[in-house]
Amino acid sequence: MADVRRPKYFNTGGPCRPHRDYMLDPLTRLPDARELIEGGAHFVVHAPRQSGSTTILGSLAEALTGTGSYAAARFSCETAAGTDDERHIQEILLHAMKDSAEDSGFPAACLPPDPWPEAPTGRMLFTALSAWAAKSPLPLVLLIDEVDALVGPALDGILRQLREGILSASTPFPHSLVLCGRRHVLDYRDPDESDLLDVSVAALRLGAFTFEEVAELYGQHTAATGQVFEERAVRRAFEVTQGQPWLANALARDIIEVMSVPASVPITDVLVDEAVRRLIEGRPTHLDSLAGRLDEPRVQQVIVPILSGRAPGAEHLEYVQDLALVTRTHPVQIANPIYQEVMVRRMQARFGLSVTPGERPRSGAYAGYFADVG
Repeated sequence: MADVRRPKYFNTGGPCRPHRDYMLDPLTRLPDARELIEGGAHFVVHAPRQSGSTTILGSLAEALTGTGSYAAARFSCETAAGTDDERHIQEILLHAMKDSAEDSGFPAACLPPDPWPEAPTGRMLFTALSAWAAKSPLPLVLLIDEVDALVGPALDGILRQLREGILSASTPFPHSLVLCGRRHVLDYRDPDESDLLDVSVAALRLGAFTFEEVAELYGQHTAATGQVFEERAVRRAFEVTQGQPWLANALARDIIEVMSVPASVPITDVLVDEAVRRLIEGRPTHLDSLAGRLDEPRVQQVIVPILSGRAPGAEHLEYVQDLALVTRTHPVQIANPIYQEVMVRRMQARFGLSVTPGERPRSGAYAGYFADVG
């Protein structure tokens, strides 16, 4: 009897775990990051929601700490969202750093000071990180996720303190800082503070899966269970998702776990099309959030012309591209056919945009995909 390994799952919620989820090697998706970190660079990463950035940052931290040469921790700014009290925000972030260091299994000598040193609000983060760096025998690496949860003066104040620490030649400070958000962090800062992070050496962008990566992801399931994704099914899944990670996982999950297609039955392009229909009509949180973006006037100014068969203007285009709603290619198109169908339906329901089912999506590369979806 063939040895069949325990199957894993296609993850559509939270970071991927190697023991539980089918996943690509996270470190290959952001190949320049480790070299930059090891060289002591400070840089930004911008990635759309649910594209794998949290998994990648966590894997980077684990890999670096695992070498024994660094103490690397990933933490999120999301817990500080919803408050504009600068001191309270910094207290939340310092607490998140401490928790992350403890959860990462740092040697005792590399753990943050307990308690953090006292400092005025405008110096609180700078003082804490300086004290931590002075205490730790290993270089500190901090991967700061969801930085776009902070806005306005709070973000400016934090960036100002980070910049001071990075530029100081005499003050101990973390070896490398990585700031990750949906968009370039400088897009959120006060326009008058244009030099706040001019010390960053790079801005890395996390892209979608390639066709080969989607095939590899689905191939892991085949290897674990024997259930085959036919080549036309893989190609169809890539066509309708254009490699968007959450969508690629969601289609496979729906077919295997929700539709419960037996392992003895090959997965075909017909099953992929059925999963696409179910996904669009089921309105999961990912697609509902996408539809909600269309309420933003600056998003509408880019999306409506594209859906109407016209080229969008340059204003707000980069913003919408950073949200991964449209392509960076020329001509600009909606990021993938599934997004485009969701947008058409939303525009019809909310704004009366007239696009008949037989015509949509109207951009050339996606024409006809959903002509018979009512």
